[in-house]
Amino acid sequence: MLNAPFTSKTFIDIWKKHFIPNKLIKKFQFIEGMSFYKINFFPIYFNIGKNHTKGSYYEVNDQNDYKGKVFVVYDVPAYFNVNNASKPNGLSLLESTQYPGFLIELDKFKNVEDYLQSTFGRNSRMKMRKYSNRLDTCFDISTKMFFGTIDEKEYDLIFEYFMMLLNRRFSDKQISNNNMHPSEWNFYKEVAYPLIIEKKASLFVVFDNKTPIAITYNYHIDDIVIDAITVFDINYVKFNLGYLNNLKLIEWCFENNIKKLDFSKGYFDYKKRLCSKEYDFNYHILYDSNSIKAKIIAYFAYTFYEFKSYLRKKEINTKLHKITFLLNNKKTEKVDYEIVTLDVLPDTNSLTELYLDSKTNSPLNKIVNDFLYGISKHRSEIKIYSVDNQNNLFIISSEFLTQKVLLK
Repeated sequence: MLNAPFTSKTFIDIWKKHFIPNKLIKKFQFIEGMSFYKINFFPIYFNIGKNHTKGSYYEVNDQNDYKGKVFVVYDVPAYFNVNNASKPNGLSLLESTQYPGFLIELDKFKNVEDYLQSTFGRNSRMKMRKYSNRLDTCFDISTKMFFGTIDEKEYDLIFEYFMMLLNRRFSDKQISNNNMHPSEWNFYKEVAYPLIIEKKASLFVVFDNKTPIAITYNYHIDDIVIDAITVFDINYVKFNLGYLNNLKLIEWCFENNIKKLDFSKGYFDYKKRLCSKEYDFNYHILYDSNSIKAKIIAYFAYTFYEFKSYLRKKEINTKLHKITFLLNNKKTEKVDYEIVTLDVLPDTNSLTELYLDSKTNSPLNKIVNDFLYGISKHRSEIKIYSVDNQNNLFIISSEFLTQKVLLK
């Protein structure tokens, strides 16, 4: 039986509090490793955690307390190899494939260099080194894995940045994200801290000086790390920060004898590119095949989930997320700007030096970072000015290059 965080008392109690406060939790003898709750009227039970588990595992025993009932277990990765060898004769199983999954089988590689050489071509590896070196040159970059201990004040600050970066990322994409819904985010905010202390979860953070610029929330199951939620500051996109964040996490996994890094469910290009194995995320529907009522409910549930999977493959869910974003947010126009290279810095008497705050979602932050990428110099070696009496006109200056920026 896997030592999953989703079966821990901490996870179960907090998940119940946020999503099913008035429901009773029940365990059954025939299925080990799962707790369930029942919806009204119908004899159908859902696993605690549902689609928040990121990976369910159970084992079936030859007991008969499944009689007349249907059980739905969300998010069972195919590679977990659920043991149904002791399944009683009257218990049947339907599997509905819902999402693609992607993982790195780290135990197939000697170290991070072996992984990189086996996964990427020479040109790709050169580009990654270039991005990494330039990021380290331009900023004061450090990483930290919070696993087993974390100061509560630092935890609150990281989660504040976490939400800010998610909001910035998905506002840029003009699409809603379920994790940012208050009910879900409040759950993650409350459950992550105790799970980190219990070494069942972690926060992997990339800092620019003391500012988080990439954050990944992970679950830990024995020697498996599951990437649950990840985000990076889009103002650093020129440096390919999304990939660098993943590579730094991969390096930590090798250093700590992790055998699998699971990018969890859902297709993204970076998952496809980084993974060594693709697999299916399935929903398991277990039911009493000797009960007509249970059989009808089970096949209805199976048809419903298959239909949802079909819609997902047609990208209907993506379109709905875009519509939801537009309905719940004011449409934000992309900020246009013009950059002109200057021969000399204008008279500083007409300029006011600026100190940009990374929390401020100004297009100037990204422009400054792009400027740094171009000259490959540290942030401390440039100055930023606003031009007096001229709104939206700025100067970015270094020893090697000076540019005038007009935000339109």
